[in-house]
Amino acid sequence: MGYAWTNLVFAGKYDVSIDRRAAVATFERRLGAKWTLQLGAGGILWGSLREGARRYDFGPGWSASIATSYRLLDGRDRWPFVILGASLAFAGAETREARSDAPAVPYYAGDLRISAVAGKTFYDVLSPYVVARGFGGPIFWQVDGEDRQGTDRYKFQLGLGLVATLPIGLDVFAEIIPLGERSVTSGAGFSF
Repeated sequence: MGYAWTNLVFAGKYDVSIDRRAAVATFERRLGAKWTLQLGAGGILWGSLREGARRYDFGPGWSASIATSYRLLDGRDRWPFVILGASLAFAGAETREARSDAPAVPYYAGDLRISAVAGKTFYDVLSPYVVARGFGGPIFWQVDGEDRQGTDRYKFQLGLGLVATLPIGLDVFAEIIPLGERSVTSGAGFSF
């Protein structure tokens, strides 16, 4: 489950703020000692786009992703763990201007991200980490019958996270990204 907010720019001149809440389920498969492959599906639950005094609300939407990661360092001895990753994601939803009888219009976004995560595991349970991500991709939207293409204004994320490994293969995590595309995310995973 996550909440994200940032600023978008369309056609190099329209500034739009966005906030969205989303839920995603993922399945991860280890492809050896260092590589993983991950598939994800879910969607936008609700949120809004704001351009000046106008607000457009998201209807429920969808998302799909594929990702891979490579463990560069495993965190043994005094060294941190370091994980490099890449992902490709797509999302879509309908938007409708708030307090208006205007028809709903589609919103589509694509995203290619690269990431680096570094941290340390303590007592085989707690793993705090820092994360840096760079990304880019097009966003397609329509306002007043005008097709617009845009992108995120910042194209990066810098933040912190914590994973707690619990008995019976259960992990819980939380992440906060205060710089760039801002977000707060939490979730749980089960290994079998």
